[in-house]
Amino acid sequence: MALPKSVLIREVGPRDGLQNESVWLDTGEKRTWIDLLAAAQLPLY
Repeated sequence: MALPKSVLIREVGPRDGLQNESVWLDTGEKRTWIDLLAAAQLPLY
């Protein structure tokens, strides 16, 4: 089996991921989470 040279990981947690969680995050907590994701400096595609 040939493996790909690269993979693409797309983070969609802020849009889709929280819908599956039983814990409610308020807007401030969501914003902090999004800010931390942005600080990770992963490339956007």
